Amino acid sequence: MTKILVALSTFNRKVITELCLNNLKEILDDDIKLVIYDDASTTYDRKFLLNYTKDVLQFRISGGIERSRARAFRDFVYIYKDYELLYITDNDSIHDPEFFSVMRDLYTVSSVSFEKPMPMGFFNSVFHSQEKNIIKEEEDISIRRTCPGISQCYTRSMVSKIVDFLNTNPVYETAYGFDYFWPQQLGVPFIQTKTSYLEHFARDRNEKGIHSSKSEDNPRADFDRDRALNPTPYLKEIREKIISHILNIS
Repeated sequence: MTKILVALSTFNRKVITELCLNNLKEILDDDIKLVIYDDASTTYDRKFLLNYTKDVLQFRISGGIERSRARAFRDFVYIYKDYELLYITDNDSIHDPEFFSVMRDLYTVSSVSFEKPMPMGFFNSVFHSQEKNIIKEEEDISIRRTCPGISQCYTRSMVSKIVDFLNTNPVYETAYGFDYFWPQQLGVPFIQTKTSYLEHFARDRNEKGIHSSKSEDNPRADFDRDRALNPTPYLKEIREKIISHILNIS
């Protein structure tokens, strides 16, 4: 079975982080390793994260998502050499129970169906569905220039190429836009599923994220700003329950 390394970036937002980790814990199998890259959170400590995996790297000083991602990419190349795929996601995500089965299936099919391997994305979002981003539409997938950074999957050769790019262009480790500039170096677009196999919750009870709105009095607007398009039945059913839990609505 295809071995997958899941690199989860975390920073504060304890309520959704706990939901995210419990969700991942339920759907991982023996061929999937979860590694947490924590950007010096202040609302929980390393001990809290160790409840979910023994592989936790907690930075002493916050350095942003790019540093977290760069470390994950390098660790995949230099440390976790037995894994075929690197999957990156964030701590405000909830995944469908069939997520990793879908990932493996798409990886297998795309390996024989396309001339060149392409990175994969599984979050069909509001932000990334503009017409200019879509190269080709098929029944279940589309080929896109970019893909949401909350759900990207790369092969080992792709990760190695990106790490080589970062090693010679370190400025891109601190320049916002890792989900655009880094995969550009591969010279191929993304395969994006039309169904969303995860949902994105852009804020916590009292903490916003970078994809939240500027509204201070309508937290539900934050949940809609970058929500999933065509989510699975499971994600449709659980969405309001997650929102109610985050906002502490009984």
